[in-house]
Amino acid sequence: MKLLSLIQNKRLPLIIGSSLAFVLTACQPSSDKATASEAQSTTPQSTKPLAEAKTPKELTKALVKLSEDTLKEQLICSKLNDTINAINNKNEIEDIHAVQHQLTACLPVANNAEILQWLAEYQEMYTRFLNVDSVIDDSAFYDLMSSVEQGKKVSVTQLKAVNPHVRYLVSLIMSRSDVSVRYLGEGNYEFHHDLTAMADIFTPYLPEDQAAFVQRMAQDNQGIFWFDAAIAFSFEELVERTVFWEDFMHHYPQSIFYNDANVLFNMYRYLLFFGSENTQWTDEEMREFYDSDNEQLMVQLTQRSNSKLAKNVQNFLIFMDQSDTERLKRYPIPDKDENGREIDERNITPYQLHKALDLSSPWTVTQNRNCLNGIICVDDNAQ
Repeated sequence: MKLLSLIQNKRLPLIIGSSLAFVLTACQPSSDKATASEAQSTTPQSTKPLAEAKTPKELTKALVKLSEDTLKEQLICSKLNDTINAINNKNEIEDIHAVQHQLTACLPVANNAEILQWLAEYQEMYTRFLNVDSVIDDSAFYDLMSSVEQGKKVSVTQLKAVNPHVRYLVSLIMSRSDVSVRYLGEGNYEFHHDLTAMADIFTPYLPEDQAAFVQRMAQDNQGIFWFDAAIAFSFEELVERTVFWEDFMHHYPQSIFYNDANVLFNMYRYLLFFGSENTQWTDEEMREFYDSDNEQLMVQLTQRSNSKLAKNVQNFLIFMDQSDTERLKRYPIPDKDENGREIDERNITPYQLHKALDLSSPWTVTQNRNCLNGIICVDDNAQ
């Protein structure tokens, strides 16, 4: 069999074989976490007068001052949700900076539920802040966005042709603030921001599994996922992401983000085998890879232990090696598929592969989690 000879003859150094070690390394508390922990274990600045008080009068003053500071901090933190949720595309970047300062004060004394709530609200806040009205679909907007995205000089005429909020966001880009423009293909642009900087605010105060999840999401979603119905990154990176999320689930089975990690794993795994409308890794009959390096990566995946992905890849390589007669015998073609649609000649091979791998499309299975735009997943109807 082709699969056996490939596995026996192509024992390459497994570039993703150490992915679990990568997860473990990536999930170790960062130096920032250590610093935050050390800072909390030492005497806080606000309690120094209390510790240094030498007379009853100094002690009384220190206690009064400490009570005032504590009450002020508690009041600020109790109102933080309202402050974050009040920000929209009418605000300015200074308002976001004010929220960041409040988070700096509140995160060290918050519990995990509060931190996760603030994280979700902070992500939604940035979405609102960067939102431009849907009616802005004229040529002036796209002309301006194209110039900004390509780093060209923007003229006064271009700026006057768009609304004030767009002009303000462009001014932030010019001043090198945490805003940028991304081209999504098909003439579509969006304003974006630094997800890593967002993650860095929260991860020092999250447990290991949550920090690992958020950091990885920030890394993967900093770039675009789709470009003109094509996958916007390499096959090698697709393999690495798939491996990461399978290993995450193995390593953190009790994580609050386990189900979202499973959503990501299923999506990436599906794309490994079926590609997308404008991204195909094999010929139409799924018999040969267009790139031999991709084939070698798939062979390496078969060597993973305790892995659903490895079993799927083994079945995929066996399927590629089967003749039309063998495929038809194993996976007969009905007149219509499960959705009642006729199966034309172009869809025969994908239909048979679905049966061979026992996989369903993550876009037809009931799940409404969007994991492609931020540092945590959100419900689609919350976008």
